Amino acid sequence: MMKKTIHTLLLAGFLPLASFAQDSTQFIKASWTELLARAKKEQKPIFVDTYFEGCHACKEMEVKVFPGKEVRAYMEQNFINTGFDVFKEEFGFDLCSRYLLHGFPTYLIISPEGKLVNVGIGYNDADRFLNFLKETTDRYRNGKFFYGFANYVKKEGPAWYQGLYNKKRELPADSVLLEFLAKQKDKTAELTVKAMALIRELPADYRSYYLENRVKYQEMYGPDVNQSIMARVMGGDMKELKGNTYDPAAFEAFLKKYEAAYKPGGDWDSVKAEFAFRYIFRQTKNLKAYLEWSVANKDMNTTNLRMAYFYGSQEIAKDPALKALYLQWAKIAVNEKTSLELLNSVAYVFGDTDRDTVKQYLKWAVAKAEMMNLTGMVKSLNGKIAAL
Repeated sequence: MMKKTIHTLLLAGFLPLASFAQDSTQFIKASWTELLARAKKEQKPIFVDTYFEGCHACKEMEVKVFPGKEVRAYMEQNFINTGFDVFKEEFGFDLCSRYLLHGFPTYLIISPEGKLVNVGIGYNDADRFLNFLKETTDRYRNGKFFYGFANYVKKEGPAWYQGLYNKKRELPADSVLLEFLAKQKDKTAELTVKAMALIRELPADYRSYYLENRVKYQEMYGPDVNQSIMARVMGGDMKELKGNTYDPAAFEAFLKKYEAAYKPGGDWDSVKAEFAFRYIFRQTKNLKAYLEWSVANKDMNTTNLRMAYFYGSQEIAKDPALKALYLQWAKIAVNEKTSLELLNSVAYVFGDTDRDTVKQYLKWAVAKAEMMNLTGMVKSLNGKIAAL
């Protein structure tokens, strides 16, 4: 979250744009018309941070990532940078409406012509965030856009959609969405896709069409909206996995049945790992079986690794066999791109059982902390390395 709703940014943008060159941050505050005009003049895309006051991840980006020397320099050189509070600023509501935003912070990069270049979601350490910015620059220079969205920001649509972004935040009933979807001829139209992302379970014809054309949907609308649709599709399919006791044979049969439908998306390994997390870990609460499955299938998703420890840390601490499985999985999934938080926690779990691995994780953590100017943490981490 930018500082105090960006009050520090020269009285919330009432001064001319030229004044912002003297400010101490890369973010400016101005009307959307002014921002587009400046973007056209400088031939740079607009980086938009959507946030709200009280958002922890937003604050972490403000304090740890945006001020970093490399990140700030890259943003200043390649983007027109701004931000909107999605609860306090009307244009923040408009952005939510146009791009169906629901998690924050979300970063929207929009071309001078109003095309959506890229979308980023949530907190990221400085190195990963800088990689995202560089990927975005490449997309912009190569003329790649998420072309499913309209090239203007305006709150519009039927009553069920408008209700999402009024002060009551009213989620439309499935019956309303089903009626709407039944009338649509184009399953890839913007408002149709938004309804697909909101309904609890997709109608059968929409489900099959989406899975067959998932790559196209990704190209048109990007990751955030598609993750919402995938959650609906996977949730509907998971109804076949009944009961609270893990059944390995039933789960493998389930994966075999659905592999052909999901595989055209090109991410079957990630999809089946998500099914495993939902079924083995969350539904049947079988931590041991989940760790065994993740190791056997070489799950590289460090978010799953982090969640397993977040919810299962007490069991892992008490049971050496679980700890050994968790650390075996960590050696598969953890690398220099892993988050600073997870590097620290996994190094802690290892303790002194594997000093070489712990030292490597801490060195990676030091590099990340240095990039974010976290001098206290750098000192502490170097102290731990020296003690090994």
